[in-house]
Amino acid sequence: MTSTPAAGHWDSDALGVLMAPLTGTQLPEWMGEVLEAGLASVILFGHNTPDPETAAALSRAMHARSADCVVAIDEEGGDVTRLQAATGSSLPTAWALGEVDDPELTRHAGSALGDILAACDIDLDLAPVLDVSTDPANPVIGTRAFSDDPDRVAAHAQAFAAGLIESGLGTCAKHFPGHGATATDSHTALPLIELDREEFTRDHLAPWSIAPWLDAVMTAHVLVPSLGEGPASISSWSRPELDRAVSGTFHGLVITDALDMAAVAGTVGYGEAAVRAIEAGADLLCLGTSIRRDDRHMLREAHDALVAAVADGRLSRESLHARAEGTRAQCRRLRTRRRFVPAPELPAALAHADALGSDAAARAVRGRHAHLDLRPVLVADLRARADHASGARAPQLIQALAEQGVQAVVPDYPGQDAHSHQLTSAPQVLVLTRLSRSDPDEGARLSALLARRPDAIVVHTGVPDAAPDHRRLVLAHGAGRTMMRAAVDLLLRGR
Repeated sequence: MTSTPAAGHWDSDALGVLMAPLTGTQLPEWMGEVLEAGLASVILFGHNTPDPETAAALSRAMHARSADCVVAIDEEGGDVTRLQAATGSSLPTAWALGEVDDPELTRHAGSALGDILAACDIDLDLAPVLDVSTDPANPVIGTRAFSDDPDRVAAHAQAFAAGLIESGLGTCAKHFPGHGATATDSHTALPLIELDREEFTRDHLAPWSIAPWLDAVMTAHVLVPSLGEGPASISSWSRPELDRAVSGTFHGLVITDALDMAAVAGTVGYGEAAVRAIEAGADLLCLGTSIRRDDRHMLREAHDALVAAVADGRLSRESLHARAEGTRAQCRRLRTRRRFVPAPELPAALAHADALGSDAAARAVRGRHAHLDLRPVLVADLRARADHASGARAPQLIQALAEQGVQAVVPDYPGQDAHSHQLTSAPQVLVLTRLSRSDPDEGARLSALLARRPDAIVVHTGVPDAAPDHRRLVLAHGAGRTMMRAAVDLLLRGR
């Protein structure tokens, strides 16, 4: 076994349970050394992957330094994309796939995404989402979920995972035990779900019965007092509840949600959360994104917290070593699968996903009394609340309009001045919403705008139950490139 390292050195047992971020688009030498020292996994974010070609080069560089290191990515398609963050995802949201309700289409979508990831030499996708989006005010799940119905969620998540696996990818269901029944975003605070055990089990734990068919489960930073005390990701109750949900023992990897999120880092602290996660039974600790933090310091802080816990007897060396060895064995299995399933050429994979995504989005988008002509249109984006899961939003609706030859005008202060000359004089008005029923700012701005322009068309990007009660409405089921193109096609052509 590895002894406690001197300051500045790396402990292979601690590294064996860590999924670390890195900054930039190239592999720094220090990270290469950590990979050789035994780091189990690296997670990529949008700032690492400005385009799929760059992502592929970075993944191959990491595998050259450590053949068994698992390269992971949080790539769901739809609004949550890392590989296509600059352009928008080729694929629809999970909610759009659930809306069509064709599991075979969902499987093909998973396979199309898996082909892109395989072509980029990525091993593990942190998908599918098993959350049941029962709270329309939820600011972080929403259309990332397949449905508000647990049976539909289970069917489509299993189909999507099957497609990923066909392409040689590892799968990770998230966010256990369920993040869909809260209006709090765990990126910014610790959510509390006050459902009794019977209701939570029926509506949110039920889809987790499919977990044995997947490679990993991600635990959420959520409080569910009816199940146990403390956040699921760092509390001892979560592992037994997972086994109960799968009617046996879950043998895959248990991965935490990002430990830099405020729900835990802002409560118990970053290093303490790492130790508690191991105590709670996690196999792999996702450290989060380094976009606003030093990547090496993040890894060092979590690593040193684990080493200190061993030194003071809080964690036994034997248990940490066993956890690291078990995690590495599962990582090797994921890498073996990835290497033995042939990957397509990247351009072909992207083209296939574009075609499939376009068809799926067209089948999902709905509208009523919503029609545009080719005159200029004012586009007012009233979505006030940050979407931490998808990151910064590109102007996908404006781009989709431009592709169809429609000039889009963006007001200087959308929705804040309902009497502005721009709003009054525009021949046509489109309004983007996501949480207008639950976000007071978004709701007030929408009311003011519609009082002035009742002829405006609302393009709603959230779940249908969060849509405003407005006569002229498009349900886009997401805000990504594919969904916005389908919405514009419906507006211009009625299909």
